Amino acid sequence: MTEQEARAVLLLQAVEDAPASALWTAEDRRWATRAAAQEVPADAPAEAVVVARARLAAQRLAPRDAGLRRALAARGWHAALPFAALLLGALLGVLSDGLVAGPYFNLLSPVFWGLLAWNLVVYALLAMPVPAVLKSGLARGLLLRVRGSGVLANFAARWATAAQTLARARIAALLHLGAAGLALGLVAGLVLRGLVLDYRAGWATTLLSVEAVQAALAWGFAPVWALTGHTPPDMAATAALRVLPGQGAAASAAPWIAHMALMLGLLVVLPRGLLAAAALWRARRLAQQFPLAVDDPAFARWQLAPAATLWALPLGQAPTPQAALGLRAVLGRVWGEGLALTLAAPLPWGEEEHPPAPPPGARVVVLVDLASTPEAEVHGRLLQALQTAQPLVVADEAGFVRRFGRGDRLAQRQGAWRALLGRTPFLSVDLEAPDLDAAERALRLALAH
Repeated sequence: MTEQEARAVLLLQAVEDAPASALWTAEDRRWATRAAAQEVPADAPAEAVVVARARLAAQRLAPRDAGLRRALAARGWHAALPFAALLLGALLGVLSDGLVAGPYFNLLSPVFWGLLAWNLVVYALLAMPVPAVLKSGLARGLLLRVRGSGVLANFAARWATAAQTLARARIAALLHLGAAGLALGLVAGLVLRGLVLDYRAGWATTLLSVEAVQAALAWGFAPVWALTGHTPPDMAATAALRVLPGQGAAASAAPWIAHMALMLGLLVVLPRGLLAAAALWRARRLAQQFPLAVDDPAFARWQLAPAATLWALPLGQAPTPQAALGLRAVLGRVWGEGLALTLAAPLPWGEEEHPPAPPPGARVVVLVDLASTPEAEVHGRLLQALQTAQPLVVADEAGFVRRFGRGDRLAQRQGAWRALLGRTPFLSVDLEAPDLDAAERALRLALAH
């Protein structure tokens, strides 16, 4: 999917993780699923289903909330940003010309040599493996985050995580272009100065001897000497370039400006340009093929076809119609609203060792009343008989809560059931008035463990 499609997908995911409200109702969920089913072929990949459902949902969400509308329309990248970064760097380079130039071209300019040293350090750091935690933290810090709670904050957190690779590529491209522009601007400023002034070159220092300066120029401009075939200045020539008190610089700055331009081109502009091009290519590829995993369990209820077939076996008595609807709603939050759920006839007490066989391939859900005391002779035998089906036990709290409330007694009864069931997934929920968000979180946690 594209970057914008991924934004819509993650925004809808944040909306559907929030408590149901007028912004996005249960009917809206069902409509989005049905509409996607009509638009996407039956054999379409899961990614196409997710993208279509998010796009259709955005058509309803955008008119309802200005914040969501802005989030959907937002663009994290503009085609002019690379040019802006290059021009900004060039402007800073031209402005820094005054620091380099002065009354004469300083061959020991800290700006020039500092710029070269800084870029060499950057190249060394780029060649080193960077810990994933550091890269993730850098991307998160540079991305715009929405503070607080709510749908937009949830979306911002999801987007910061999902888009960190894309953001790193874009930020790297801008930084590389800014650095290349800085070098180009520095050279342009000096060239302009040389065109309108009789510009001279020299050096002046209190701490360095002529020998040290000659060695610095020989080693510092070594790539230039190698490419041009020129030789570095000897001791006499270096001494002649020295600017003494009361004397001005005498040597022409033209050859030294050319040398400096060649050095910056070789060590800054060319490498940074190649790195920027690679980063832009990587960012473009990620924006066109955004790496969002749609096989995540969070997208299970978005699928058009039933993600699973479930078979619910009540023990002792059938659930009330309201509880049956609550059971479907809770299971639908994990397995999708189109799940195939069959409610079997209640298993009479005393028949725990001989339950009916579930349909082939169906996930078994044992429905019990939390008010019942968990007993190994009853419930344990039933689970032993259903062991090959890997059952899920759902306990209806409705009757227990009406009698005893939600205090410590409820927690003690839930603990007793968990102690009996051991590693069998267990969910305790009021099926007649379920908190679907809390029930979904608890069910996912139970299934994960």
